[in-house]
Amino acid sequence: MNYNEWQEFEVSRLFTIKSPASRSIKTYTEGTVPYVSSGGVNNGIVSYLEPKKNEELEKGNCITVSPLEGTPAFFQDTDFLGRGGAGSAISMLYNDNLTKYNALFICTVIKICATKFDYSDAFTSDNLKTLRIPLPAKKKQDGTLYIEDEKKYHDAGFIPDWQFMTEYMASVEEKAQVRIDILKKISLL
Repeated sequence: MNYNEWQEFEVSRLFTIKSPASRSIKTYTEGTVPYVSSGGVNNGIVSYLEPKKNEELEKGNCITVSPLEGTPAFFQDTDFLGRGGAGSAISMLYNDNLTKYNALFICTVIKICATKFDYSDAFTSDNLKTLRIPLPAKKKQDGTLYIEDEKKYHDAGFIPDWQFMTEYMASVEEKAQVRIDILKKISLL
């Protein structure tokens, strides 16, 4: 797919954006549930905690975005405890079309597009909502762009090509795994 044919989509039209409950890590004990905070490494997971009695976890299968650390975006595949409240609270992006692979694709695009924000122009939740990210748009078999009547994702009716993003990232993972396997064999020699 030609990058020049991608379309810009506003994040708030692609995703339902949610914020986690306000929590302080200091009030928890060590456990097995990931605590996702603003951080640029380890998928944003800073600890594993024991949820409080009857506490609802944030639902997985979402992208978490942090306003700090160079605006990392990560895919969370399982339910987790998220850092809420003010300041460095994360945002959570949900869409029923999200898979591990297309989420990884979109995380990369968000990271690239969000580099224009710095400390003086923080990457706030408001900036996230209005951020426009380029994505491949779904095409018909004849190569023309598919236009959706509802215009849910784009004023012109374009829709993201979820399948292309999924297949592309799955192929990237497969190629990387082949290279890893080769390196493992070499290291055993």
